[in-house]
Amino acid sequence: MQGHHSENFSRSMHQQTTSPLLTIILAAGKGTRMKTSLPKVLHTLRGRHLIDHVLDTASRAGPGRVIVISGHGADAVAASIRRRTGQYEMVIQEPQLGTGHAVAQCLGGLAGFDGTVLVLSGDVPKLRPETVEGLIRSRLETGSDISILTGYLADPTGYGRIIRDPGGKVTGIREQRDLHPDQESINEVNLGVYAFDAAFLTRELPKLRNDNAQGEYYLTDLVGAAVRSGGGAVTFAAEDHAEALGINTLLELSEMETNMNREYLKKLMDSGVRILDPARTWIDDTVTVEADVVIHPTAFLYGTTTVGAGSVIGPGAVITDSLIGRDVEIRPYCVITGSKVGDQAAVGPFSHMRAGTEIGPSARIGNYVETKMAVIGENSKVSHLTYVGDAELGNNVNIGAGCVTCNYDGFNKYRTVIEDGVFVGSGTMMVAPITIGKGSLVAAGSTLTKDVPPDSLAIARSHQSEKQGWAAKRREKLAAEKKKEKS
Repeated sequence: MQGHHSENFSRSMHQQTTSPLLTIILAAGKGTRMKTSLPKVLHTLRGRHLIDHVLDTASRAGPGRVIVISGHGADAVAASIRRRTGQYEMVIQEPQLGTGHAVAQCLGGLAGFDGTVLVLSGDVPKLRPETVEGLIRSRLETGSDISILTGYLADPTGYGRIIRDPGGKVTGIREQRDLHPDQESINEVNLGVYAFDAAFLTRELPKLRNDNAQGEYYLTDLVGAAVRSGGGAVTFAAEDHAEALGINTLLELSEMETNMNREYLKKLMDSGVRILDPARTWIDDTVTVEADVVIHPTAFLYGTTTVGAGSVIGPGAVITDSLIGRDVEIRPYCVITGSKVGDQAAVGPFSHMRAGTEIGPSARIGNYVETKMAVIGENSKVSHLTYVGDAELGNNVNIGAGCVTCNYDGFNKYRTVIEDGVFVGSGTMMVAPITIGKGSLVAAGSTLTKDVPPDSLAIARSHQSEKQGWAAKRREKLAAEKKKEKS
């Protein structure tokens, strides 16, 4: 199948070093050290599943088939992948008997393929396109059977080491527990990403043995096969080994997420965004922020949010998948989801804009206001303690405190239309469906159940009456009852 690819960096390769590409992603692991029921690759990093980050890496590696090897939680993993644009193949590894056994599940799909097989891990989300390009190119330029991504670590403890002969040629990969004393000082380590010649992989993979303490089949054993066959193995060193780090625990996930957030905040600040306290600010790398924006501490910007130039995002704001215009003020502790805020508008503090809200230019949404599926026109004001749902407000509308568009009868939602220039007094209930005509005024405390013509005064409340002395008599009665109870 043909996958969806946003970038083809293999175009930069020389003509003599190009070849068809097939990518295999190892995503069958349970993630036991995570100690959760969720499959490891479905944990979220920067708002997206780990597997999504790795599928992005595969897409950028160049056009070609992408096969995901799943096992634990396969149905959930498949559901996550189906949400992406493009087509991906899946195979199941059951039981999980090592990396070699995992790739062997793809042998049927490799039949007739002549090119490079790139093997990625589903828990390694940070690989740069340039690194993958270099790994593939190193194999093609040398004609080797395998290219291994490596790194040089000051402390290589726990990693498999690259073993070389006196001439510098790779002869094998030896795990930490199997090292000879004179090999413990080797600091070139295997980072677990490989580019294979497809013909070599198809030929040698079925020959792997599992005569080891774990009873598993390892891809690293193919290095010896490559040396014996004469094709050999080469290495490509990552510029920074941290980009190839896998995630095995929730602590590692948190540390990587923090580091990636810090990197993106630096990029934003370098582009002219003022972030007052980067240590207490969170912005997904899918968020776009223009220059001259000021972001206060404890703000969280998620998803596809865009913030226009000159806007101010106040403390505690949580904004998801929303469009914030230019010179907008988002005051403290607002929650905005799936909404649009026009230029020079102001929102908050303590406002909740739910999905489908559109705020026009220079409009004002005040404290403790909730909106949902509402269009609010230019220069309109909804200032205090009000709910506006399933509604359309024109320009220059003013809604008083404590008003409600009563949009739900327990079964269906209905729409409220408030036309240009309407003033709605405090404490008004507008029972939808209803239209309040242009230029009208609604008296405070009204409960409207029918349309209001343009330029009208609407009053819908009972007449006030008083019963003098009633409150005093009530107090006397209650006191007498309490006295009787005590006796």
